[in-house]
Parts: sequence; C-alpha cells; structure tokens
Amino acid sequence: MNINDMKSDLTMDNLFFRECIVKRNAMISNGEYQADLEKDIKKAGEHTYNVELQLSIYKEDLEVSVVANAQFIYKAENYEREESVINNNTVAIMFPFIRSQVTLLTTQPGMAPIVLPPINTQKYV
Repeated sequence: MNINDMKSDLTMDNLFFRECIVKRNAMISNGEYQADLEKDIKKAGEHTYNVELQLSIYKEDLEVSVVANAQFIYKAENYEREESVINNNTVAIMFPFIRSQVTLLTTQPGMAPIVLPPINTQKYV
C-alpha cells in the first residue's frame, strides 16, 4: 500500500519542551521510581487542540519533571471519532519524545539513565 494513502487525520505541529527539571543528590542509587503522567487538552479552534503533557518522576534521591506542549490539527472526512482520537492519539504521539528527553536528562555521571517503558494510551483516557 502506498504510504501516502495511509496519512493520518491527526497532525502535530510545534512540539516543544516548556520545562525540563532535574533535582538530584550527589549520589543516585539504582532502584524503583514513581512516575506520573498528566495531560491537559484545550480546544484552540475548530478541530485544533493545544496539548500539554507533564511527566513527574520521584525517587528518594532524584526528581525529574518534563512538560511538553504541542498543537494538533484534526482533519477528516468524518468527525465522529475526533474526541476519541484527540484523547488517545495525542498522548501516543507525544510520549516517545518525552521518553527520549527523560533518558537524555538522566544520562549523567553517577547515575543510571532512566528509560521509561512504552505505555498503552488506551488505558490512559
């Protein structure tokens, strides 16, 4: 199948990291951490949405906070699924960028980098 025939109805524009914060102790122990993801979706216009994802990671000796913003445009022949697509797919599209940013921020001397697992956005509605 021609890849042009598989074009998505949803497009992302202007992804940027509004905030990237790392607070750490001198020595970081390996171990489990708690991670929380919050989303905020605001309608910016007809079929246009501003989406903010905030990821917070907590550990006794480390805190990481990443806030990503992007604008999405939904163009389709039929708009019945628009709300569902916006709620699920925007997170699915943005999260890999957040995962990468967290790994970059935590690949520092004296600590093991945090590599977040992929997520199932169908569970995050």
